[in-house]
Amino acid sequence: MSPASQAALQNEIDDELEPTLDFLGRLIAEASVEGTDAITRTQQMIASAARPLGGREAVHTYDGVPNLMIDWGSPDSAERLLLTGHADVVPADGPWPSPPFTMTRSGTTLTGRGTADMKGGLAAYVGALNVLARTGQLDGTPISLVVTGDEEVGSQHGMMPLLREGKTRGRWAVCAEPTNLDVYTGNRGVVSLRISVTGRAGHAGLPHVCANPIPVAARLVTALDSLPVTATDPRFDPPSATLTVTSVAVPGRPSMATIPGEVQLAVDRRLLPGETPQGALEPIRQAIAAVVTDPFGARIDVLRAWPPYMAADDDPLVRLAQEIVRSVGRRGSLGADLAADDSSWLGDAGISTILCGPGAPGEAHTAGERIDVSDVRDAIAIYVGLCLAARERELAGPAAG
Repeated sequence: MSPASQAALQNEIDDELEPTLDFLGRLIAEASVEGTDAITRTQQMIASAARPLGGREAVHTYDGVPNLMIDWGSPDSAERLLLTGHADVVPADGPWPSPPFTMTRSGTTLTGRGTADMKGGLAAYVGALNVLARTGQLDGTPISLVVTGDEEVGSQHGMMPLLREGKTRGRWAVCAEPTNLDVYTGNRGVVSLRISVTGRAGHAGLPHVCANPIPVAARLVTALDSLPVTATDPRFDPPSATLTVTSVAVPGRPSMATIPGEVQLAVDRRLLPGETPQGALEPIRQAIAAVVTDPFGARIDVLRAWPPYMAADDDPLVRLAQEIVRSVGRRGSLGADLAADDSSWLGDAGISTILCGPGAPGEAHTAGERIDVSDVRDAIAIYVGLCLAARERELAGPAAG
């Protein structure tokens, strides 16, 4: 691209910033938490914004969860770039400095639920598509905008079936999770468990005829906390896998004079590349068998099993993304996501995937979640660059390799 063309493109990106921020504000106004119609409305807003740009629009619904897809370019292209994200957000718990579902702008700071995770990225995708359309570079470019509806609660009715059924296919993918616009090459996996320790309920005044599961559950918490978790990977910060008991609960909230029949533990086990969900489960099962003995029982329910993902060291998408990120004045540093996200499923499907989105990773799920206006502007530019790279490969044909 000539210097004059590059300058014209940058002007288009600058002109797109305020409309994108306005659109982001409208996305934030939809409280699209699990189980609400606001997820559908958020996707409909994105579809309406993209409809004038052409493309083939479809909604795939699984168990009531909608997932929006809009495709450009040849359906058979081997160079398709997936712009992936999720419309759902976590609830706005905690003390907020401003109404969580109203985007508040103070100087260059934008505050609101989803600004970082990840409606800021979704708005920037739409902004990038607008820029490409106005400059005549969208038509024929192999791009898919994929907006799922349940990433925050496991992706079982979103990215997983879309890939399993072949609805979503591509060579490259970017997830707009918040990375400070650094290039994240993967993420940790997670196994989420509910362990139920059972005993025999009864009157607290008659403990000798009961089997109180609370002391046993307490010993199990200690045993789990002591399990060695030795896996490390220097690409993550901190570089370690983790095992955390996140809650202890008594179902039904019995009275203070009642010995319960069951105690439930919630366990979060984070995985690093090279670990598997099944391998992480085995030491937990052994700890349970050692601690929970007759007359007590135990049951494990695996609520979520999410493998880790890491792009190959020589993945050309990683190098390309670094170059594009640096071209807009950002560091282009490599990193990895401590959370679990849809890059796991994209990677499992053989799609080269990176994470690169506006906002700091630590802002996700927080009260007072926020991003900077410059993040949105630079995200638009980065996504334009990635789309143009896909276009160039498409035009080059088989010689692109």
